[in-house]
Amino acid sequence: MTEKSCRHLRILILLNFLVLFCIVPTIAEESNVYWAPWVTKTTTDSATINWRGESHGSGSIDYATSSYFDQHHSFEKTIASHITAPYQHVELDDLEPNTSYTYRVRPSGDEFAFGDRTFQTMPVSGPFTFIVISDSQEGHNYTEMKRFRYVAEAIANETDVLFILHGGDYAGHDSKDLWGEFFQAGDEMIAKFAIFPTIGNHEYHNSSGVTPTAADQYHWAFDNPLNYSFDCAGIRFIILDTPDPNNASSDDPHTSLALTKSQESWLRDKLDNTMLGTFTIHHHPIWDYGRTTINSDLLPWETLYHAYNISATFAGHTHNYQRYQVNAIPYFIVGNAGGRFSDLTGGNHSVWYKFGQTRELGYLKVTVDPAHNTATAQEIFVAHVNEDDDDETPMVYDSPKIADAITFPLNVLTSRLRAFA
Repeated sequence: MTEKSCRHLRILILLNFLVLFCIVPTIAEESNVYWAPWVTKTTTDSATINWRGESHGSGSIDYATSSYFDQHHSFEKTIASHITAPYQHVELDDLEPNTSYTYRVRPSGDEFAFGDRTFQTMPVSGPFTFIVISDSQEGHNYTEMKRFRYVAEAIANETDVLFILHGGDYAGHDSKDLWGEFFQAGDEMIAKFAIFPTIGNHEYHNSSGVTPTAADQYHWAFDNPLNYSFDCAGIRFIILDTPDPNNASSDDPHTSLALTKSQESWLRDKLDNTMLGTFTIHHHPIWDYGRTTINSDLLPWETLYHAYNISATFAGHTHNYQRYQVNAIPYFIVGNAGGRFSDLTGGNHSVWYKFGQTRELGYLKVTVDPAHNTATAQEIFVAHVNEDDDDETPMVYDSPKIADAITFPLNVLTSRLRAFA
């Protein structure tokens, strides 16, 4: 071999060494930086596109109605981010109601990091369907890819869903890496449907377990108040805040009467409306299996719910599915999106308890029909696990099965008036 050939060989070996030890770690590092986009705050004419990118980056969004995109195989509009930060929240406005949009986020660090994704704006009127899930966090012995992923994939296969309500506890700790797992495991679902978040107690947890964090990942990801509301087709949705960092055991915030009362006046104003129906969601449940009495910290809200005849209320926190019927109002606990399961054996329960099941991964599908003053809720199970916290592979059902179903009035007073008409 000539000296020139040896020199070329040494250069080739050096390049391979650099590729192996320099470039590959960089790619792995970048894969942890980017969180694929998610949509929040959809209205009839706007939506907010969110993503996580490089620390000092920005980016842009190409978008068009899905009909335009399908016809032209291209986007119609582009909007740029005007801030430099890892977490981006860009509002699209002047959109059309009840319309599907296709978009692609192009981060400044890698404009090809993400593929095309979709969302749908709110309708002005008419029926619609939404999903409720809660407690998607990993366990001590498994990741979200071992449980929550199956729920997210089943939801992604739904064809008629408008948006998702998440009841809190997205990840086990206030950690970038664990939150990254949430967006990775839920990617198929988040790529199709907007998400409306609720804060849970695990948003304040940290690895030290000493004191609550500031729930940074939640605030950075969603850029939302802790209590807020939105309307869709004449129906109001109210999101409430239950974990109180000022009432915590170690890093675990519990409910408190003070936090509940601080939202009482605001909640009353939101409930005092002329909407066709009203749903509420908060992380901690008012009624729960194993006790016969109400969570007294949340009693002021319970009183308002019945004074204003809400349609239904949703909660998580307890890792199973439960349904209650408190007078005319359904109460749902939907904490079975992936967290370590809680048993429903032994102990007492309230007179309002109607149905419950544990170790079943699933979601609640709610179809609202304002014209007929009805809503139908179906609890759908997608997989079964044998242990509460184990690295087992769930037994995924050949097709999701409806485990519980109930049809109820959106407005009890309207229902009674129609009955006497």
